[in-house]
Amino acid sequence: MVFLIVCGWLGDKIGRRVLVGTSGMLTAIVGMLLIVCLPLSNSSGRLAGYYLTQASPTGFVALLSLISSNVAGYTKKTTVGALYLIAYCTGNIIGPQTFRPEDKPRYVPAEITIIVCYALCVVDLLFIHWYYVKRNKKNAGVRAQPGYRKLDKQEFLDLTDRENPEFVYTL
Repeated sequence: MVFLIVCGWLGDKIGRRVLVGTSGMLTAIVGMLLIVCLPLSNSSGRLAGYYLTQASPTGFVALLSLISSNVAGYTKKTTVGALYLIAYCTGNIIGPQTFRPEDKPRYVPAEITIIVCYALCVVDLLFIHWYYVKRNKKNAGVRAQPGYRKLDKQEFLDLTDRENPEFVYTL
């Protein structure tokens, strides 16, 4: 919980929520590696690894915040939110199925699956950051062109983030 609060504060302070969310996912990967790699007899190290895995919600929260701030247009925002929730719930249904009785007491295949999923989250967050930086530069270029004129009451036209050259993605 402390990690989540600190990352939320830090993300707003430096203006890089996605990258701070990525740091939480990387911390969780280190925690899972401790759990997987340390022997069962090293309970202190494995417990520390478990505590580090609790940083994983930072990526989830960063993505949730991006939906509200970086998706424009009522229909698009509702659709993206619904798809995100469906994917999240699907993962929560599938995840426990990786813990098979024949793998106990270590459940190494399930733990490796968790590490892979965390790593995919890191790749996803880094891709989103790269994409938003690219779109911000493109929109800035459109706004800087000679003869560009902002439409009257453009913010009320229900344009999506891709349709509106005035839109600036938060990072």
